[in-house]
Formats: sequence, structure tokens, C-alpha cells
Amino acid sequence: MPLKFVRVACAMATYVAEALWCRVERPLPRQEQVPFMREATFILILAVMMASSTVTGCVERIAEPVDVFGDIHQGETYSSASHMIDDWYAVEAIDAQTFAINEPKSSQYNTSYLIIGETRALMFDAGSGERPVGSRSMREVAERYTDNKPISLILSHFHNDHIADAVGFDAVTLIDRPDIRADIKDGVYTISPLESHGMDWRPLKVAQLVADGAGLDLGGRTVEVFNLPGHTMESVLLFDRHRNQIFTGDFVYRHLGGLIAFASGSDLTAYKENSTRLLHLTNVDTLFFGAHGLPRFDRDWVVLLDRELDKIIKGTASYRYAAHYLAPGIPWRVYQNGDLYIYTTPLVDPPLFWSKWAGLLVATMGFLLLYLLYRTVALRS
Repeated sequence: MPLKFVRVACAMATYVAEALWCRVERPLPRQEQVPFMREATFILILAVMMASSTVTGCVERIAEPVDVFGDIHQGETYSSASHMIDDWYAVEAIDAQTFAINEPKSSQYNTSYLIIGETRALMFDAGSGERPVGSRSMREVAERYTDNKPISLILSHFHNDHIADAVGFDAVTLIDRPDIRADIKDGVYTISPLESHGMDWRPLKVAQLVADGAGLDLGGRTVEVFNLPGHTMESVLLFDRHRNQIFTGDFVYRHLGGLIAFASGSDLTAYKENSTRLLHLTNVDTLFFGAHGLPRFDRDWVVLLDRELDKIIKGTASYRYAAHYLAPGIPWRVYQNGDLYIYTTPLVDPPLFWSKWAGLLVATMGFLLLYLLYRTVALRS
């Protein structure tokens, strides 16, 4: 299917270029210019229609936002243990000091986590940004369960569906990476639209940088912080070894919308390396909690992810092209094994797809198209 798509697209591009270019290079008598303009317009319209038809016919949309996992759908709670506390949030007490704060009506079925120690609390992610105007912020929800303990915020990564209410916290803890450290100015890190895949710049005051593998002391409870690139380069997981609980953010979760490896910071090779690292960190009894879909899953799901990523890296995995509701209109490569879907960039891997060379190619093609149109229109004068 992808080879067919590329061949058809190339054929259409060649046809349009030859049809217009030969006429541009050969000056036309005045009386032929109007018929030529009609012909050129018809060719361009036909090409656009053919391209649209080709894309529509070559790709499908596997899942919609309403599809969460199994029999669970958007707007429903995932378990009888998760209780709606208002019109937007549902909360499950994983244990007396650990809470899953779910947003059942959000388009990606987000869950953030509140981890409480004896002296302080840690909020893992800050909400999807889809809550109704005037509803409680993530911090206000967390304060219901912390008995006035100070609350720190750490982000699993910088995508806009995880940072929405970050400004409501005093400051944010970030993973210590050279690229992040270099961009902190006067104690403020600004998340760019390229990082968030949103529309605005998000300046956040930085409370501290924490090294990969370091622990955060919450008073009688320590949570280790791990940087596992793959979904994004700054992807963070939290591990409470004593309770054998690991909070995985977007690195791995169970949602029919699939795992996303087409973002600007995605890297399939790193994803594979770190899925293996995650398996080494955990054991068969570890409880996994993801940021989307059904919050809780077991280690077998990570084993399946690691196995599929290994096939992708070795080039032995089969794939097809499909659309995704997060970025409609683009045919993404998708790898599937049962209910596990991994979406990544078309034709090439994410680092190349998002590289300056790909941008240069797109810009060059755009300039050539503009030049061709300019020469075509110039025939009227």
C-alpha cells in the first residue's frame, strides 16, 4: 500500500509538472493564453482531486476518541473503584497515599497521578487542558487529598495534554538533560509550541532539576525518576520500588488510540532501548500505571511492546498506513499486534522526518510550486 501511494503521487506530480512546464517554456500566442489558463486550472484541480482520492483510499482511521479500551468508552469511568467527584474528574485511590486522577471525558482519556508522602506530595502531570471553563484545576483537585502538604509538580513530558494546569503550581521539577538545562533562563524553562504540539509558549518556573535515576524524598516515601526517551526525548517515568509501582506517562499505556512515535521528539531506536531498560527495572509483580486509556496494566504489555519495537528496528515488522485523530490527514505508519498499535512517521523514521533536511526539502518544493504558478500566471500579462 505505501509503495502504491508513493508511485501514484509521483506520477501525478510528474504529469502536472510536464503539462505546465512545457507550456511555460514555450511562449504562447496571445489568442492561446486563455485556453491554456483554463487547461492549467483544470489540470491542477484534477491533480488535487486525485491526490485527495488517493489519500482517502489508501488510509483508514483505526480508532476514534470514543474508543478507549475493551468495553470502556470516552465519558465512562474505567472501574467501579474510580468515582466521579464532579462533572469532569474521576478519582481512584490506588492505595491510601496514591491517587489516579482521571479525565473520562477528555479526548485521550487522560490520567494524572498524585503520590503522597509523610511530609510532601508529588503531582505527576497537570491535566489535558480540556476541562470546562470555571472547573477545578489539577492542583485544586490534588489539594483535596494532601492534608495541606506542599505539592510539587513533575511532568512526564512536554506535550500540551499533560501540561495544561502546570502554571497553577508554584514551580516544576524537570529531568536534568543538557538540552533542558541549556534552555533555562533566569530559573524559567519555556515549553515551545514545537515541544508541546500546541499553539503557545508556556514559561514555567523551575524548582529543581533531577538526574536520571535519582530519588525524590516525600517523607517516608521515595520516588525514583527515570528519563526514558522514545515517545519524546524528555519522557519521564516514576518508580516507587517499595510499593513496586511505576508510573509510565506516555512511554507506554493501554489505549486503542495507540502509542505515539510520530512526535517531533520521537525516536524508535531509543524507544526500543528504553523499553528493554524498563523491563530490567521491573519484575513480574510490578504495577504499571499509564497516562491514557486503562490506567493499570501488567508487565506483559511492556514485554509485547519491547518485542514489537525489536521487530521494527530490525525491519521485520509488517505495517500499514493509517490516519490518527490527533493528526488527521497524514498517513502514518502503524504497526499492530492485537490491541497494541504503534504509530510512527511515514516513509522515514521520526528523527529524519522532523530534521532540517526534511524541512529544506518541503521548502524547496514549495518554492518550486510558487515559481511554477508565477510563471503560469505571468502568461496573462
